[in-house]
Amino acid sequence: MCMGRLSPLSSAVPTIDLAALTDAGKAAGFTACGVAPCRPSDQAAALDAWLRRGAHAGMRWLETTAETRKDLHRRWPWARSALVGVASYLAPPRDRRALGGIARHVARYAHGQDYHRTLTAWLVEWAAAVERLHGGPFRRAVLVDTSAVLERELAVRAGLGWIGRNSCLIGPEGNSWTVIGVVLTALELPHSTPALLDRCGSCTACLDACPTGAIPEPYVVDSNRCTSYLTIEHRGPIDDGLAAAMGDWLFGCDVCQEVCPWNRRARPDAAPEFQADPRYAGLTLEAVARMDVAAFREAFRGTPLARPKRAGLVRNALIAGANLGDDGVRRAAAELADDEEEPVRRAARWAQGRFR
Repeated sequence: MCMGRLSPLSSAVPTIDLAALTDAGKAAGFTACGVAPCRPSDQAAALDAWLRRGAHAGMRWLETTAETRKDLHRRWPWARSALVGVASYLAPPRDRRALGGIARHVARYAHGQDYHRTLTAWLVEWAAAVERLHGGPFRRAVLVDTSAVLERELAVRAGLGWIGRNSCLIGPEGNSWTVIGVVLTALELPHSTPALLDRCGSCTACLDACPTGAIPEPYVVDSNRCTSYLTIEHRGPIDDGLAAAMGDWLFGCDVCQEVCPWNRRARPDAAPEFQADPRYAGLTLEAVARMDVAAFREAFRGTPLARPKRAGLVRNALIAGANLGDDGVRRAAAELADDEEEPVRRAARWAQGRFR
């Protein structure tokens, strides 16, 4: 998402204290903030190699926007400094299985409002505060992770953490339960302390725990096998072997973060926007599996769970319920074996076999 507000104004800027810049970001809602220089990516070769091996699966837009991701000046030639904010979304209770309804089967970042809208509002507020510090408007673009920018690398440059072996940003005190927002600016701003060195050491907890083997080597995630990709972006049927390994996840997956030793330091304390949607507590996997298109839209309008559409989420509910041995899903699977949507039909028939 890009909500650039552009102006042909000069990039000359009076001295702005770095602390004032980061304090403004925290006042807008972010947990931690920093400022990074805008320059070509240091990870260009790694991105090319990842794309060549097909690890982006069906996310073709990652391939078509690769050149911009490697050098953001291809799209934003005026960009000089980036305001980078991270927001922690881990809310109590720490153990997802203590949550009610389908919330326990949903990745934690998707429990509340769509974070793209939340972060965009905070970034706009942050930019307005910097505008006041600057003494006038400046050229800028407000970005979240749907834009062609390597936001995690910018966060590392801004001193906000390092990239863990599961490819998540891990903060200086631990905690990878964060989402990232960026404001590209035409201003020459003071930059934060250089990025932290990798602190994962010899730990392989995330690689060892991934239920589908989606992290074949450190810092490489194969989307073709990743439960998050399969439950959110993948539109077709899911391979039987992968379905059996996906566990009880309805939307996304947090396993690699749940086992990360650094996340033991993370305090479950998130903004209200990231608290669990009360609608989730009243729904079961069986209820999701039985939804038609109208019921699906009514239940998940305005939430992240609308992303897979009815066919994808019903498919996921059938798989999760079968892996759990849920009797309600068992009954739903028998009724959905001839559903008009192929992903649902395939999942229902697979679930019937799984129950047997």
